[in-house]
Amino acid sequence: MPRLFHRPPAYRLHKSTKQAVVSLFGERLYLGPYGSQQSHARYQEILKQWERARHQQSQPATPQHASGDAAVEAKIASVTTATLREKRLAGSPVTLSELILVYRRHTHEYYRKNGQVTREAGAIDDVLRLLRKHHAMTYAADFGPLALDELRGAMIDELDWSRKYINKQVNRLRAMFKWASAKEVIEASVSTALRELPGLKKGRTRAREIERVTVVDDGIIDATLTHLPPMVADMVRIQRLTSARPGEICSMSPVDIDTLGDVWVAYVGSSFLPGLPA
Repeated sequence: MPRLFHRPPAYRLHKSTKQAVVSLFGERLYLGPYGSQQSHARYQEILKQWERARHQQSQPATPQHASGDAAVEAKIASVTTATLREKRLAGSPVTLSELILVYRRHTHEYYRKNGQVTREAGAIDDVLRLLRKHHAMTYAADFGPLALDELRGAMIDELDWSRKYINKQVNRLRAMFKWASAKEVIEASVSTALRELPGLKKGRTRAREIERVTVVDDGIIDATLTHLPPMVADMVRIQRLTSARPGEICSMSPVDIDTLGDVWVAYVGSSFLPGLPA
């Protein structure tokens, strides 16, 4: 049996949104506030869905199923930017489900670094998933500021995203419509209209605010260093001196640091971190 069904999907905390999250067949699903009855009930539904799929996977595949899957894959592959443009020009409306499909392909090719899909593509996936949930069969030409405002309400009620994050996610959606307009998949007026919806203002929305990240006191860092493994303590010291991102520190190894000069230089991927004192 494939590793996909080796163990049930885990109930986890998505730290940035405080949501319960589970990964099912490569798709991230938000279940509601972490620890809530709603999230646990939804998790049980996911486990039942996983168990059904696991049982079906254990059954021998029939030629009918194989041919059916191939037909579905072929149909999905046939949906491209060019075919959607031809469809619109022929007078047939483009659905948001179709637009999401081609735009997601674009973002997963565009937002890459060192051969890996970046977190920006993941954030776009999150908001596209919500859009597809509520408006999969809505025509792209009919999705206006009011629909966007209602979807923004779902970001608060269903996902409990913060005000600033919601504004960023709305802008990511607007970027999809702008891209589609440039590709002549939709009329430019659709993208223009969505820009008329103002962002959420502090103190004038139900969306929660997030506490500002502040500097950790030097005394706390010094006291903590003595309890850390030597390698982790060195990582903390380097981050303290360079203000590098955590991901850059974790990807760094001693061979990446040029220690020949008075000032050490660390090369991390396509960037470098100057300023490590000798």
